[in-house]
Amino acid sequence: MEMHADPTPGTVEIAHAWMGNLQAHGAWLQQLAGVMDGVLNLVQPPAWTGLAADAFCARLRGVRDAANTSSARNAEAAEACNTWVNAMWSIQFTADNALEAAEEALADIATQEAAAMTLGSKHAALLLAQTTLEKTYSRYADNPPPPGTHIPTGLELQAARRKAETVEDELRQAQRLLEDAQQRLDQARRDAQTAKDEYEHAESTFVTRMDATLNGAPAHATTPELHDFTSGFGKLTTVDKTGVISTPVDAMLLLERLLPAEMNLLLAGDSATEQFWDHPPAPDVVAGWWNSLEPAIRDAFITDAPGIIGNLPGIPYSDRNRANLITLHDAMKNPNLTPEQKAVLKKMELALNPPVRGVPVQVVAFNLYAHPPMVAVGYGDLDTCSDTTWCASGMGFGAKDALDSWSDAAKNLWNAQKKLGEPHPGVVACLEYDNPDLAGVNVSDAAKDGARRFAAELDGDAAVRDVFGPGPAPINVVAHSYGTTMAAIALTLTHIRVDAFVMVGSAGIDTGLVPSLSKLHADHVYTTAASEDLLAPFGAALSGRAEPNPGVARPLDPSIGGATSFSSDGDGDLLRVDGHNPLGEKGHTTHSGFQNAAPSEDHGYFDPRTQSLKNIAATTTGRLDQLSGTLTDTAKAAAEHNKDITEAQQRLNQSLVEGR
Repeated sequence: MEMHADPTPGTVEIAHAWMGNLQAHGAWLQQLAGVMDGVLNLVQPPAWTGLAADAFCARLRGVRDAANTSSARNAEAAEACNTWVNAMWSIQFTADNALEAAEEALADIATQEAAAMTLGSKHAALLLAQTTLEKTYSRYADNPPPPGTHIPTGLELQAARRKAETVEDELRQAQRLLEDAQQRLDQARRDAQTAKDEYEHAESTFVTRMDATLNGAPAHATTPELHDFTSGFGKLTTVDKTGVISTPVDAMLLLERLLPAEMNLLLAGDSATEQFWDHPPAPDVVAGWWNSLEPAIRDAFITDAPGIIGNLPGIPYSDRNRANLITLHDAMKNPNLTPEQKAVLKKMELALNPPVRGVPVQVVAFNLYAHPPMVAVGYGDLDTCSDTTWCASGMGFGAKDALDSWSDAAKNLWNAQKKLGEPHPGVVACLEYDNPDLAGVNVSDAAKDGARRFAAELDGDAAVRDVFGPGPAPINVVAHSYGTTMAAIALTLTHIRVDAFVMVGSAGIDTGLVPSLSKLHADHVYTTAASEDLLAPFGAALSGRAEPNPGVARPLDPSIGGATSFSSDGDGDLLRVDGHNPLGEKGHTTHSGFQNAAPSEDHGYFDPRTQSLKNIAATTTGRLDQLSGTLTDTAKAAAEHNKDITEAQQRLNQSLVEGR
């Protein structure tokens, strides 16, 4: 449903029991007020007179009035609770129906996407075969063929066209069914959002009535914690009456207004962490705010609200690491973790090992309670390193599945940069978005969602160096597979320019969002794709995205020029890449999996002895003199490739018109 939590949480039975307690407490207070009325009648003059009597009666009348007020407020809250119970039941029913509809639609989407994938491959093969027949037919229409050359007949051409048309019709039917399922899923999401909105409105009404009840209770001595809560609540309501952080501006206002203890009581829960994650304040503003705080106040924020501070771009990485380690250690003691959260913690143990003994490891982001969990781990001192490279993972490489392998890839890059002479490299294994699987890779929704967060991280890196020193340093982005789709979008959103953007085995660029690589906020754009990596161009073709490596683009699928390409196919002692995934499969001597997804051992893009890794290290450190092979501008090849597609389509259309 694309919601981070149940849109209509709560238990009707518990709320109903609470209503009964409110009614009983209100009745008890009313009875108590009646008793005090009786006492006042007994001590009224002339029964008791004098200063002592006056003081006693005045105080007793105050207590009686407070009891009456509190009793009335309890009755109002009980009525509000009853309304809340009825609304909760109705809205949860709507949300459950939406969830059921979404599950059915998702199942249909998976089925039709699989069908479309199969039919798309079959259709591409038939079109290629048809084009070959037509070329042969046209070439020897007026010239004798070489001996032994088979010249297709008109009937054979017609049969090839019919086969392609039949599969095309089946593909269109699958696409129509897929669109229908997507529409049903979208409607279910809208229904769930409506239920969520109605739920929040009813909840807000109930909270308001409950607040009035609490304010109408008899006065009593307060504690520092209660003072922090009421003070913080007042500040919270001045920012957003619903208590929901819906914009980066809201988030920044809360940071500026709340004291650490207030934030601990009001905002340290999972919901607030998610809201700050989804709407991070402007990193340069965060950096300025953090820099303005006294060290003791910073320490208090880290201790009292680690889940928020640890994930805020613009805060120094040493401070984010301290906060995230607090959250990590707390999570390790949590007995109620889900299987995927436990999987992340297990992989986290491996990710926290340094690339070389003594190299700092920093937890850059740790959002275990997101759906799915999201993590980023940095190698090197990111506050002072000479060069920072952010590594964005691709399809199927989210934290719960691949934190260990993607962090190994980042460590390999750190070592490769160091080997080329980078004095103090910093490399971040970034898994901060919902990486799609093979079924979801053909749309850009996950890329768009992840791009906003990734752009904030890049801007935050620059802000930390600008505000806290030691001054600007090169920032680079390396992205693999679908990560290139996401990172390209992010690089249209950043306020800063990165030095280099390196695309590795790209799953294609969404030209609806990134019409030209010149739109990227990057000084240099590089790309590489191994000739044996069949999955990357397949993903680009299936989704309709443009392949940045024209040399591997399929004959009828678009390419996008503008990057500078380098080889990953091996050079002397440097090994070739023979599959798609970042690292080769240990114990495998040949590639395996769908479209060569799994490289053989030592033959992945980020394996230490590959030409690919050396060239990624060279381009991200600006050491092009140590590059293996040559650099090639892709603009001309992409333009020629796209021209061939246009001409082939024109020939096909002409042939169909002529009835050949």
